[in-house]
Formats: sequence, structure tokens, C-alpha cells
Amino acid sequence: MATVFVRLFTTVALLAITPGFAKGQQNGFPINMVGNKGTVGEEMTKLFGRQTDSVHGIVHMSLLNEIGKSSTDKKGRVNTTMSPLNPSSYNVSQQCIDDVTQYLTDIGYGQTYALRMADSTGRLPAGAMEGNGQWIGSSRECRNVKNVPNAGGTFNGKYCQATGYMTGIPSQLLIGVCVPDSCIGMDVLTIINTAHVLPYLTNVNVVHVQCIEERPLTTGTIVMFVIIGNLAVLMLAATLYDVIIKYVLNNNPSVTDELPVTIQDGDVTADVTSLLNTTSVSSQSSYQPGIFGECLLAFSVLTNGGKILDARHSSGTLAAIHGIRVLSMWWVILGHVFGLFNNFGDNTLDYAQRIVKRFTFQPILNGTFSVDSFFFLSGLLVTYLTLRELTEGRNVNWFMFYFHRFWRLTPVYMFIVFFYTYVFPYLITGPYASYITVEDNACVKHWWTNLLYINNLVPWPGKLSEQCYGVSWYLANDMQFHVISPIIIILLYKKPRIGYAVIALLIGVCLSSRIGIALNHDLTSTIFPVGNKTSAVSSSYYYTKPWTRISTYLVGMVVGYLLVKTNCKLRINKVVNILCWAAAWAIALSVVYGLYGTYHGHPLSTAVDVLYMAVSRLAWSIAIGWLTFACLTGNGGPINAILAWTAWIPISRLTYCAYLTHIYVLQLYVMYQDRLINGSDINEIYIYISSLVISYMVSFVVSLMAEAPMMRLEKILLRKFKRSE
Repeated sequence: MATVFVRLFTTVALLAITPGFAKGQQNGFPINMVGNKGTVGEEMTKLFGRQTDSVHGIVHMSLLNEIGKSSTDKKGRVNTTMSPLNPSSYNVSQQCIDDVTQYLTDIGYGQTYALRMADSTGRLPAGAMEGNGQWIGSSRECRNVKNVPNAGGTFNGKYCQATGYMTGIPSQLLIGVCVPDSCIGMDVLTIINTAHVLPYLTNVNVVHVQCIEERPLTTGTIVMFVIIGNLAVLMLAATLYDVIIKYVLNNNPSVTDELPVTIQDGDVTADVTSLLNTTSVSSQSSYQPGIFGECLLAFSVLTNGGKILDARHSSGTLAAIHGIRVLSMWWVILGHVFGLFNNFGDNTLDYAQRIVKRFTFQPILNGTFSVDSFFFLSGLLVTYLTLRELTEGRNVNWFMFYFHRFWRLTPVYMFIVFFYTYVFPYLITGPYASYITVEDNACVKHWWTNLLYINNLVPWPGKLSEQCYGVSWYLANDMQFHVISPIIIILLYKKPRIGYAVIALLIGVCLSSRIGIALNHDLTSTIFPVGNKTSAVSSSYYYTKPWTRISTYLVGMVVGYLLVKTNCKLRINKVVNILCWAAAWAIALSVVYGLYGTYHGHPLSTAVDVLYMAVSRLAWSIAIGWLTFACLTGNGGPINAILAWTAWIPISRLTYCAYLTHIYVLQLYVMYQDRLINGSDINEIYIYISSLVISYMVSFVVSLMAEAPMMRLEKILLRKFKRSE
């Protein structure tokens, strides 16, 4: 069905873009596509058939030349003797030997399936001198070989990736190999290293082979399908119920849970209204749903979608926060686009060497500061919202302070984690599918660390490669900061000087830990390792630990306190305002562009390098702190007008889901490709924009399915609980 659709789409596209196409004009095509010669589909089939037939002979001759005279007889047929592969000596299955022997023999006879298998094997590609060390071949062409008759029945093509070295090339290579599916990884490794008969692999020494295997559905996968199906049914039923009530019974039974002051605290909702107070049910007409009806309506796409897309500012909104949040999220995605796609490029080294030297590329190289912006926002909002309640004389329910945060984060978080673990691997069909499997996913073993928000610490030292869902290290840190925040908030409320002293002490500990870790583990501030030094960004001891990241959160808490004390109203002298803005810009630009010289042969001394690692994130938080404080107190001018633009609001509400989902949107694209991606500015721009749009589309769906319903259910249950008291 999919093939038919693709062919139909292609035909329509050709008709649409080709002048005179329907009249049979050639316009650059080698044949008339319609008219007396048949239908479009028939003529295209003939064209592709002739193309395949002509290439068949070329591929055959090329393979015979590759195999060489020593492996063919006088008639040009492949010598099938494989004496080195004694099953008992080399632990290679007899069926694998028989099928490989038949495959090699059929290359000599020019059998189409055999030529396709050989043609799909990786070999020296164009761009090898530009850093292309992934000779992946074509997994799709290999796996399209089906039902080849053999002595034991039939076999299919199996795609494997061999990691090893080739004579004359010092760096490690990743080479795609197509073999019969009766062979396992160890069989392939033995055949390559011992027999030296597979096309294009006669001078390769392999150290590891990983194959794409047929994967039956796991229990976890089936459970996830059931959960997704049930959620979809709930959403459909709730939406129909909502439509009937609103448009048939002319009633609006929805809970009047207006979106609160700030939709999200960093990536986390800071809905204090649901923590401390209750909401009421509209009574515009006689019909009111019961508790079951309200819970069902929590899944209504109509209501939830309307709330997400509502671009109105609520009363008292910290408007500029929305713009900062959205732009920071876009910065996160931009950094991940370049980081991820350059791992799957056919000119990685050449392109990377060129772009890192650009002045304009420094914000991407230093994109990790975007995460510090979220830490800052999180500290600001939790302090501002809680202190505002305290200063207005309302008591804070500290149990709900923690419960709300856990409830707000965890359901959709666990939904994404288990989807990534048990469903996502089945969406990958490209050459790297063998690396994304349920069995090898760290979440199978360590999902509970995410549930407890300690995945940045357990298993120690918390390497991103060993963590369940790597990008979630941020959530672990943010939750850990949230746990200790009431101590500081209470001190700021009752004893401000002591509160400031504690904050200063913690910032000092944070800076000292960065210095100690940088020196002890020989780290460097650049994104790439330098000599024997490891990049701090890739260090599990430095990058993901709470004691090295808390400083920006603490600065956010200070700004939140100042906003409460000033009631978001402060008249600043114009000269002072301009000087503060200039200082903030100077600090921010120094942080982002401070390493520019290191990419032009001017490395930092050890002392300066360590100093940058120690203070750069604190400096960034101070710069973003002034921007936020100035905008929210009426001193932001045109910058505040941009950041407070109402169009940011719907996008801002999707920030949390976008952070959770964007990484597997990117992975799905690169893992699905059957060829490597050419690194170029125009490709990166198109990929970034498309990834950005698709990430937010996916986030919208995920929010409707697993985020917004949970928020509404919490409000409903809390209201019922309050009434029962």
C-alpha cells in the first residue's frame, strides 16, 4: 500500500511540475511518459527495467574484477572452495557456509539477487578523504533480497555493520555487509577475517560485527501499544462528550482552571493555584457532569487543544518568560541538530573543521548554555511564585509543593521513556537499526532511576551513554534543586541576609567543585578534546552533576526574590539602565564567543581554561538574569516587546514536551536514512527547520495525550479532596 501511494504521489508531482507533461513532451525525460506507448506507470516501469538491465552487467563485471582471478575459474565462475571455514574449528554454522557459498557462486553466474547483495556492501566511497569512515552501503537494498532458494529452503539478505580496519587506513571504519540471514554476527566476523572472500572486504580486519535481526514484539512493547490505544480511545470519547455537552446541550461544563501566572517553571509547570487553592465548576446551565464525567473530560482534545493554543496573557503573567523559554528551546534543538547529524555525515571531518572556525558558529558550539537558561528560569519561578504566596499571607502546603512537581513532570516523562524504550526501536529501519534495540536500551535496567530523578548519579558516574534517556539528566538536576529550594525560600522570606549568605556559600561550593573536577580530570572548556584533555561537556563528572550546575539555579532564585520585593515595578535611571544592559551584553557575548581563538590556533592557558569552566555558567546566568529582571520590571524596552509577544505563549506551553521528544525526532530521521547525510549549510538549515516544526507537532500530540489530561486530573482530584475536608 505504501509503495502504491509513493508511486501515485511521484506521478502527480511529475505531472504538476513538468510543462507539457500530459501532452507527451519529453522535457528532459528520455521517453514519452504517456500516449501511444502506454500509461505513465507502464512507461516508468519499462524505463526502470532498462536502467536495471544496463546496470546489471556493469555491476557483474565490477564484482568479478573485485573478486579477482584467484577466486574464479576459467569460465569466470566463482571458486566456491571455502576450506578455511570448517564449522567445528571456526564455530561457523554449516547453513551459513552453504548459503554464503551459494551467494558467491551466484555472483559468478550473474544472479540478480547476488549482485544486489554484493552491491549493497560498503566500500571505499567518495568523500573518504573528507572524513567519511562509515562505509555503510545500502541496508534497504540488502534487506530487499527475499526468498532465495537454497538446499535447505530459502534465505533472505541480512544487513550487518562490521567495525574494523583496512590496510593503509589508520582510523577505524564502519562497513556495511550483506550476508544470508542464516549467518549470525560471529559467523560474519569469522568469514571476513578468515576466508577473505566476501566482495570488497578481502583486506579488512574486523573486530566486531552487529547485524539487524528480526525482532518480535516484547511484552513491554505490547503494553505500550495497549496504553497508547486506551489513551486514544479516552481522547476520542472525551472529545465527543465535550462536543455533545457544549454544542448539543448548549452547556460548558469545563472546570474554570484558567492558566496561572506562568505556564511552566523552566520546563516545569509552576501552577501554584493548583497547589494552594481550588477552582470552581462553572454553573452556566443545569447540566453538570459528575466526577467520572469530569475525569473523562480531562482527556478532551477540544478543551486541551484550545488551552494550549490560547495566546492570551493571564492576569499577572511574567510575559517575557515565554519568549526566553521558546528561544532557549530552539537553541537546544539547534545544538542537537548539528551534534547529531555530524555523526552521520559523509564529510564529517572536513565540514566540522570548516564550520568550527566561523565566528557565527560559536553560539552553536556553546549551545550548552541554553540549558543553563532553563535552570535559571526554574529557580526564578519557583522562588517568585512561592514567595508571592507567603508575602500575601497564604500558607504553603509543602507536601503539595513536592507532589505537584512530581505529578506535573512524571506521567508524560515516563510515557516518553517507555515509548522510547519499547516502541521507538521498531520505528527504525535504516542501517543503524541494530544499535537501537529494546534489549540494549539502558532504560530496561535503569528506568527506576528516572522515576526517582537520580539518573544523573546512578549508575555512577552517570555517563550519558549509560543513562536511561540521556537528555533527561536535566530533569534530574532540576528536581534535585527543587527538593532543597524550600530551605532557601524560607530563609529569604524570614531572614533574607542568611538566605543570601547560604546562596553565596552554595555558589562558592559550585565554583570550587568545577575547578577541582576540571583539574583532577584534566578537562578543557572547548567542545572538542585537546591533546590529552577531555571536553568538559562530555565529562560525566562535570556536566551532569548538581554540584556543578546549581549556580545558575541559585541566581534565578535571587532574581525571583527581587521581583517579589519590587512587585515587578522598578524605575531605573536611563543611564544606569543603559550601563547595565551594556554590561549584560558584554558578559553574554564574552561567554558565547570567548573560545573563538581556541579554534584558530590560540589555545587557552590551563589557568584561563579552568577559570572559564568555573565562572562561565555563572556569568551567563547573571547576564540572562539582568535581561529577565529588566524586562519584567518595565526596563526592557524593545527587547521586552519581542520576548513578551503573545505568539510565544502557545509554543512556550509545549516546551517541556518538546524537550522530551525532540531528540528522538532527530534520531528517527538519521536512523531511517539509508545513506549518510552530506554536511552543508543548506542541508543543516533545512534539517533544523523541519526538525523544529516536527518536534513541536509531536509535542502537541504528546501534550494532548499524556500531559494536559494529567494536569486537569490533578485539579479535579484536589478540588474533590478539598471539598471532603
